[in-house]
Amino acid sequence: MKVFFVGDNSANLNWGRGASIALRETLSEAFEIAGCVPGDWLDLSTAEAGIVGTILPAKFYKLFRYIWRRRRRKPFGWYIRLERMFGAKDFIAEDPVVSVDNLIAHKKRHPALARIYGSAAAAEAIVVDGDGDIIFSTPPRRQTLFLLAMLELGLRLQKPTFLVNSMISDCPSSGRNSRTLGFAKRQIEHCNGVALRDPASLDYVRKEMPTAISTFIPDSLFTWQQCYATQSLRSPKHSQSLVPSAESNEYFNKFDFSQPYICIGGGALAGTDPDRAVECYKRLVDAVSQLGYRVYLTENDVPDSFLRRVASEKHVGIILVNTPIAMCAAVLGRARLFISGRYHPSIFASLGGTPCIFLGSHAHKMSSLSSVLEYDTHIEFDAFPDHCDITEIIMTARKYLDQGETLRTRILQTAKRRSDEALTLSTFLQSHIVT
Repeated sequence: MKVFFVGDNSANLNWGRGASIALRETLSEAFEIAGCVPGDWLDLSTAEAGIVGTILPAKFYKLFRYIWRRRRRKPFGWYIRLERMFGAKDFIAEDPVVSVDNLIAHKKRHPALARIYGSAAAAEAIVVDGDGDIIFSTPPRRQTLFLLAMLELGLRLQKPTFLVNSMISDCPSSGRNSRTLGFAKRQIEHCNGVALRDPASLDYVRKEMPTAISTFIPDSLFTWQQCYATQSLRSPKHSQSLVPSAESNEYFNKFDFSQPYICIGGGALAGTDPDRAVECYKRLVDAVSQLGYRVYLTENDVPDSFLRRVASEKHVGIILVNTPIAMCAAVLGRARLFISGRYHPSIFASLGGTPCIFLGSHAHKMSSLSSVLEYDTHIEFDAFPDHCDITEIIMTARKYLDQGETLRTRILQTAKRRSDEALTLSTFLQSHIVT
């Protein structure tokens, strides 16, 4: 069966790309992936097509995108205002029905939109990877609206349509956007199946969208547990192999994986205020260093770049965002402890049995992961840990380290159960395809 795969983040510059690779691998075992929409389509600044109805011909859309990225500069801002005056707009609207109407109306002028429509029409099923992008915020996130539009496209074409690997929640900062939720209910309740990656999202859907065919299936990244079990993911023997292209001397000779180490990662919330994050993380590094282990930082996403400043000022090693993903996984899985506000890197760590201390992130991402991993207590520390938070983090770290292999074995056993459950995704899809 041919499947159209929406939200393929495998080429994105963050460690969450491992989850998309794992999802593609899982789907490929049962289906033929006949087309996909890359994850960069969700962001207007990187999408191959987004603003439609422009004066500038569509064949020059790359030039338009260049101008759009610089729209806050005076000459470019004037031009963008002129385009808007004459009807230029994002084809993605808050109402998914309008989004698909726009896509159909403009696909003749924009080859990239025509490819999406053509691939969806030729496929036998539509699979949308929700990841952590369906959050009902104010203003609405384009990522959320784009994914809802792709669900609407599948329904419009009368294809079996699925939302998988997804978190769904209100926004903890702005609260619930009831209008966006209202639009989402139609698409999600009419899907052939919805696979949520955490119990909190499942509870949300069952409460707000009670007629949806929904179930809990853990994140696809858990399927990589097999790689750890077979020892195919190993920490590199030479630290230089962790330095991605183009190699820079400042990152050489900063690692020694023959000695026990602790990793500290960033977080989506921390990345919103890098100057504040630098000061908080410098204090955190100082405190963790007192535990007697080497400390390495992990730049899990582009907004975590503030960690480069921390690494430079504290003279510790940092694994960069564009490091090969298998090495990222191996490093986290062999650490003694991982402290982070990042969802998928924490799964990488857990697959190797590494205990995690969770920092705050958007919505219920990290607290729900604690539940999925069956921690005894579900503690989420502030994304910008202060002195009191750091004191509690160190106390928790000592407790986890003292439990040694007993705790690691328990985490490994839980990860194995989640892996077995994640591998049922294809069966779930096949059982809900009406032919």
